[in-house]
This record gives sequence, structure tokens and C-alpha cells, in this order.
Amino acid sequence: MHDRPAVAQPMDPVRAILPAVVLVARLRTFARTRAARHLLVVLAVGFALRLGWALWAARTHPQSVIESGDQYSYWYFGNDMAHGNGYRSYMTGKPTSYYPVGFPALLAVVYWIGMHTPLPDNQAHLTAGLHVLLSTASIALVYFIARKAFTARIGIIAAAIVALFPSLILGVATFSVETTFIFTFLLCVAILVDHDWSSGPMSRRHLLWFGLALGCSVVVRPFSFPIMIGLGVAALCAGRGWRGALRHLGWATIPFLLMLMPLTIRNEIVFHRFIPISTNLGDGMCMSRFPGSNGGFSWADHAWCADPNLPEEVRNPANTRAGLRFIVRNPGEELRQIPKRFLLMMEQDHGILPEVLGNGSHLTLPSAVYNAITFTTDGYYHLSWMLALPGLGLLFLGWRRDRRCGPRRAIIGVTLIGLQLLPIASWGNPRFHIPMLPLLAIIDAASIMWVIDRIRRHNPAALQTSTAPDQQPADAQDSDVPAGAMNTAVG
Repeated sequence: MHDRPAVAQPMDPVRAILPAVVLVARLRTFARTRAARHLLVVLAVGFALRLGWALWAARTHPQSVIESGDQYSYWYFGNDMAHGNGYRSYMTGKPTSYYPVGFPALLAVVYWIGMHTPLPDNQAHLTAGLHVLLSTASIALVYFIARKAFTARIGIIAAAIVALFPSLILGVATFSVETTFIFTFLLCVAILVDHDWSSGPMSRRHLLWFGLALGCSVVVRPFSFPIMIGLGVAALCAGRGWRGALRHLGWATIPFLLMLMPLTIRNEIVFHRFIPISTNLGDGMCMSRFPGSNGGFSWADHAWCADPNLPEEVRNPANTRAGLRFIVRNPGEELRQIPKRFLLMMEQDHGILPEVLGNGSHLTLPSAVYNAITFTTDGYYHLSWMLALPGLGLLFLGWRRDRRCGPRRAIIGVTLIGLQLLPIASWGNPRFHIPMLPLLAIIDAASIMWVIDRIRRHNPAALQTSTAPDQQPADAQDSDVPAGAMNTAVG
């Protein structure tokens, strides 16, 4: 008796749409909660602040690379792609891969829509509109991440901190990459923390979606790659062992590499070299590495870098080797420069304001208003990182003991460390700390809630309301998780 040949089974339509059905059901359940009403208010305030600033500040696109720097580059490449000219250098007219292509490609899609639909074909307004939407969505993602790692109330506090964060509001009127990058890496973190790590390993589908999202984020800015390390650490914290951690990483790596493949093939054809993301790594590695450097920006044309006239595909590996060679041959100087880069990156948060005013719109502010915005922006930022210091203890506490929330906090912690260390390995740029701000807000909220809980313990009347639904930890409000099954997440 012969076996019948295997017949491909058609995809079950119910199974195909099940994730969307579950998501809609979860949203409907959440919409009936008090936390949902609070979050709606926070989102409305955050959206209004961002929209109001964008309407005033976003006037026109950057006019020159000398005046606007990277903002001009992102706008130029996006505009050129939208007009069908491909990814070409404005200096040579030849194909380039100097910047990661993700953000210019996204701008190209938005600009193309503006050119071919009734939407106003004003690229400053289109860019600002994109940033307003992504920045507002990031507020919701911060709530979701904080709720999963801590409690719903901490999620509301964290979302409110992000909604009011001055530099995150100011940034929507720029052509810089930070707003888009923040949304993409928060989405990656949200996908990971949505899993109940105490119930078993992540499903393949979940890991594949994460790998796809991480690939999208890395082609915007490679600094999000440490989230992959966070996935492995989370699997270890959940008791999956090294084999389980490698399984998680393996499945996530498949779509991640597939996302990089088209650009890698294009660069191989154009440059005859293996360039998976961009060719500016070398310049970043060597520009601040020379004796006496302050750790900040310097043109990569000094004696410790390769010939600046070399083609970018040749200069990139040459400058990468030059930076590594400097570290090996001058370890003392490198150690002296690391704190310099750190201080340059972290010392102030108002640098986004000159970017808004100098992106081609030629806006001016009265000196009193300018100084007030600068003072408020820096003060809010410094208060945030100071609040985050005690909150780090809450974040790193109990990773291995709490199999539900511990892995989620590990993902946040590893991502935060990666966002801190990778820029320091390059050069000190104040813009590099901006992506950390939403994660700092989560830690700030944990610190604030910890203080509130300690005050409540000395107030018997307040203790009677301490188990309100929006204060229950992590998944206590999820429809598929009984509230009594949770352990306290903070304290």
C-alpha cells in the first residue's frame, strides 16, 4: 500500500486573522478601564502640544547641509527617492549608502503620498505630521511597556512624563531621525514585553514579528540592535537556559536578516562590498579619536583618519580600522575620552531647539522666550535622569525571582544600557541621549510610585485603596489573567 502524496493544506482563515481578533478584543476590554480614560487624556495632551508646536515651527525644508547638517541630508535623500532618483549623494551624484536608508525611505513614502494625493505638498508639514503621529504613538507604547513591566499606574505616570517632555515635543518640528527611531525601538520592546514569560517560551510567530520590527528599526538607526541581546537575557531570566535563549535568538534573527538583505544586495551590486546598513561607521569611529580630542564632533579629515578623498565604500573600512588602531595603541587616551563623550552626550537637552530654528525656516524667538524654553528643557531632563537613579534599583531588582515581570525589566534594562554604550563608543553628541528619554520616563515613574507606596504604608486609609485596578501589577487587568494571580511588581 503506497502512501498518498502530501497535499498542501490551505491556510485556515480563522487562524490567519486570529491575532487581529485578539488585539481588537484586548483593546475593547482595555477601553472600559479607568486606566484607558487616563491614558486618553495623556495622549490628547501630548498630541495637542506636539501639533501646536509643529504648526508654528515647521515652515519649510532645510536649505543647505552647512546650515542644517544631517537634517538636510535626510530631507534631500527622502525628496530624491520620492522623485524616483534613487539613493544618490548630493555631493557626487553617485549612488551612496552613507546614512542608514530607513528614515530617508520613510520620508520618501510620505513625500510621494503628498505629491500624488490631495494632501498639501508641503514637505515640512508632511514631515512634522509624521513626527506628531509617531511621537504620540510612542506615548502609548511607553504606557504599554511600563504597564507590562510594572503596573498600570506606573504606565500612566510614565506616559504623562513622555507627553510633557520638552525635547520630545520640540523634536517633531525637525527633520532629524530621533522621533522615528524612538517609535521603532519602542515597538520592538513592546512586542517582547507583551509575552507572559512565566507561561513558557515565546511562540515562533511572536519571535518572527519581533525580528521583522527590529530589522525595520536597525535600518533607521543601528543603535537598537542591543534589544536582540535583551531578548536572550530575558529568556535566561525566565529559566529557559542557554539552549532556549539561542532558540529565541535564532528565530528572531531570520526575519531580521531578511530585512537587511535587499539593501545588502544593492550595496554589493553598487559598491562590490559587503555593506549591510551604511558606510558612516568608519567616520563615527575615527572622527573624535586623536590626541587632545574633546570627544565631540570633528571632521574625519585629520591625520588619524584615512584620506577623506577616498570613495565612501573604501573610506568606511579604512576609518573603522583607524579608530580601532587608535584604541589599541592609545588605551590611556581612549580611557580619558570616554567620560568626555559621556558628558557631551548627557550634559544638556536643549540642543534640539537650535535644530528647529536652523532647519531652513529661519525662525526667531525673543531672547526671554528662548532662554525660558532652554531652561525648562534642561531642567525637565536633569530632573528625569536624577529620578531615574533610584529607579534603576527597581528595574534591576528580582530579574531571576520574578518570572513574569523580571524578563520584561531585563529587556528594558539591556536596551537602556545599549542606547548608552553604543554612542559612547562613537563620539559625544547630545542628540544621542534623546532615544533614552522614554525609558528613563518609565524608571522615573517607578521611582515616583515607590515613594507614593511608602507614604501610603504610613497612611492606613490610603492602604484600603491600594489594590485599585489601575494599580494592580503588570497583567492583572488583562482579560486572560486573573487579578489574584499576580505578585507585587514594585516595592
